[in-house]
Amino acid sequence: MSDMPGLFAIPVAIAALVCGLVAMPKGTQEGALAGDWVARVDGEPISVRLFERRVAANRARAYAHFRQTYGAEDSAGFWTSSYGGETPLAWTKKRALAECVRIKLEQVLAREKGVIEDIGYAAFLENLERENDRRRRALAAGEPIYGPTEYGEDTYFSYLFSNTVIELKRRLGRKELEATEEELKAHYEDVKDELYKQGDRVSIWAVKVPFGAGGASSEDARARIEEMKALAAEAGSLAQLAARSGGEASVGEEVFDDASARFDWGRRPRMREEAMKLSEGETSRVFEERGAFWVLKCAARERLEHMPFDEVRQNVRARYVDEKYEEIMAGLVASAEIEINRGVYHGLRAR
Repeated sequence: MSDMPGLFAIPVAIAALVCGLVAMPKGTQEGALAGDWVARVDGEPISVRLFERRVAANRARAYAHFRQTYGAEDSAGFWTSSYGGETPLAWTKKRALAECVRIKLEQVLAREKGVIEDIGYAAFLENLERENDRRRRALAAGEPIYGPTEYGEDTYFSYLFSNTVIELKRRLGRKELEATEEELKAHYEDVKDELYKQGDRVSIWAVKVPFGAGGASSEDARARIEEMKALAAEAGSLAQLAARSGGEASVGEEVFDDASARFDWGRRPRMREEAMKLSEGETSRVFEERGAFWVLKCAARERLEHMPFDEVRQNVRARYVDEKYEEIMAGLVASAEIEINRGVYHGLRAR
């Protein structure tokens, strides 16, 4: 999602608490929304405002889910119609509440670790107003500002919350989640096949015959590259192939591997595609790219193993902390005591 952390499984306790709830009439809704909190997590309130923002963020997902799963179409009764035993309204609220629970638990942990002091939504809104006022004054004074001229509520919440989680992980990584060298190496062994396995390194001889723009015609260039393809198939060295080139044909050596992939796909995708198909000693078909005909011969193909631990140590550490952090959060979510303000929860509509 664009403005909050990723979705996660809704805790059983939350699902049980909200199961079967339906929206109340409009008048009741307006009265209920005057409440200050929609739920409490281990005694910490989740503000109605935050819950409303998460409900709004999940509306499009609700449409997509019920359209794809049940073929439902948007209509006046969409939110309260039952599909497979569940209404879009209840589905959306459960997801929104689960997200709010996760957010609040992360905020509580961040407060415990000294990352932030006030985790209330009112304090966030005050922060937002101060930041936007600072930006307005800076613009009026002709001073440079970085980022948007004015933050929206969701964008600023996402910005602050993301930075809070980053700092929280950093602090936990220096203490509670600090890993020994043995633990990091063990984690590397667990994930190396998935994350650190390298593709092959392919060294090729590349023969190029350009055409057009004052050079050879397409027909002449095609005939020349076919000659060079036959020579490439017989050549035992790059020097031998180069000695037979001349004229419009040129010969060079290129290497394709994981490190070159970004450049290759941006500048020479056909060449990379053809090169990575070749076995050692094999010659490619003729292909066209960037105003020239090409043919490749594979000089060597090296099967690379995993990226060495020492080269990826920092990445391994970051992923280790991320994994352990998720384990902490999963435990906190599973054990959290959730109290629902049913009048507010019942009263909120999706639109």
